[in-house]
Amino acid sequence: MLEVKDLHVSYGPVHAVHGVSFAAREGEVTVVLGANGAGKSTSMRAVAGFHKPDSGTIELDGRSTFGLPAHKVVRRGMALVPEGRKIFAPLTVEENLRVGGYTASRSKADKTMQDVYATFPILHDRQHSQAGLLSGGEQQMLAFGRALMSQPRLMLMDEPSMGLAPTMIDTVMSSVKAMAERGIGVVMVEQNADAGLELADTVVVVTRGETVWTGTAAQAREDKTIVHAMLGEAALDGA
Repeated sequence: MLEVKDLHVSYGPVHAVHGVSFAAREGEVTVVLGANGAGKSTSMRAVAGFHKPDSGTIELDGRSTFGLPAHKVVRRGMALVPEGRKIFAPLTVEENLRVGGYTASRSKADKTMQDVYATFPILHDRQHSQAGLLSGGEQQMLAFGRALMSQPRLMLMDEPSMGLAPTMIDTVMSSVKAMAERGIGVVMVEQNADAGLELADTVVVVTRGETVWTGTAAQAREDKTIVHAMLGEAALDGA
């Protein structure tokens, strides 16, 4: 479904990503782990079309999306749930969902919205509420729903559990699992390694801007050097 190979991304003179590679398949969860500043979020933004990469390959279903702007990437079937959710706080829940479905016809968007409400009943209950008044967990559900409005085959998620209470993290992760079970491919950047490993089919570890390891969740748990990489550079240096 998605193949990213040898991705390089810069911010001006700063070469932030210099060799990230990973893949995602339909109905499976690929979890990207690594320390803060490792290049995970930058990679997600580049794949989603929010930042133009320097070099590498990005292919969705065998077609290159390299360098395409975000709105064209969405039309190809890939959506990003950004770090911090980035909902439109002054708008209502329904208005936020409408924004997510801008690529679809009104009738198709209406049908998808009903599917989103069925998946996240709390959004139906809050549909006329201002999005900024929702709890953190409810806002994350809204961010998921907004992405689903574009009917993606692949969803990129950047730190979906960030800032949430433990009980809400369980709810968010259950939602991610449900999306994969519906056949949607998921690539999830996650600082909560334990939660990510519970869901993962494939684990990718990124350190200092490049992929250093790829394997299964079971292999990641068993390999102490992988745990060190997930904990950060200090753990690596002290190993």
